[in-house]
Amino acid sequence: MMKKFLGIFFFVFIVLRISAFAQSAAPVWVVPKEVKEKVCPFQFTPETVKTGENVFQKNCKSCHGDPGKQNWAKINPPPGDPASVVFQQQTDGEMFYRVTTGKAPMPQFGNILSEEERWQVISYIRSFNANYVQPTPIVKTGSGSKNVKLRMYCNYRHKKLYVLCKEIKQDKSEIPAKGIDIQLNVKRYFGTLTVGNPKTTNARGLVLFDFPSDLPGGPSGILEIMARVKDETGLLYANQVKARLSIGKPVMVKSLTDARAMWSVRSKAPVWLILTFSLSLVTVWGFIFYILISLKKLKQTI
Repeated sequence: MMKKFLGIFFFVFIVLRISAFAQSAAPVWVVPKEVKEKVCPFQFTPETVKTGENVFQKNCKSCHGDPGKQNWAKINPPPGDPASVVFQQQTDGEMFYRVTTGKAPMPQFGNILSEEERWQVISYIRSFNANYVQPTPIVKTGSGSKNVKLRMYCNYRHKKLYVLCKEIKQDKSEIPAKGIDIQLNVKRYFGTLTVGNPKTTNARGLVLFDFPSDLPGGPSGILEIMARVKDETGLLYANQVKARLSIGKPVMVKSLTDARAMWSVRSKAPVWLILTFSLSLVTVWGFIFYILISLKKLKQTI
């Protein structure tokens, strides 16, 4: 009997050790080498830190907790404290890549937060590192490091979008930026929708997009469209231009209070609910009056 018990104990012990080893030997989150040196295309400021804090509170705090307080969620693998030394040892590019791509249980924020918002979160995280020195902001493109700006034009008749890319030289002069990859996106309720594939600017710095005719917009077909610079690693940068254009398919979205429902306003409550409430109210008050009358009769009797 003792030998059987020891055998079972030894078997359970071996299984637990193997499980612990498997967890400790789980593959690490490898960041591509070419992404590690990615830098933010704008300067971190108190304003970007403040905005990044708001984004962090809404999207990151539930798992990572408050930076510096080590109160992250008890999940596996542990999310870690953004203010910790281990966390701060990452390059900005590594942070940006991990926030963008995600890895279970961490969500993929590439389609939830804009590139600017992701960099602002990193700006907030870096505010907890007194020794951090931000690398010089640059925009990396397939044609090398260039300071570029974008303009967007719309041909409503043919539903085509033109994006003009200009390179700003050191003397502040502007020249057409050839060979820049541009990605078109449309803002939706829960992130951004990629429209087609990236296109490369021509010798005049122009790129043409055929916009889909069936993409739903608001009652007037208004869509918020963004053209963004893509780099050689395939990730989007915050260098972008936005425009609200009446180029989508007009869609009338019915309000949740249009129809009679339990969650609607009082005037649109279901008829059965109104009748039930009214009957209940009459019954309760009737019972109260019955008791009062009975007490009055009892008092007169006495």
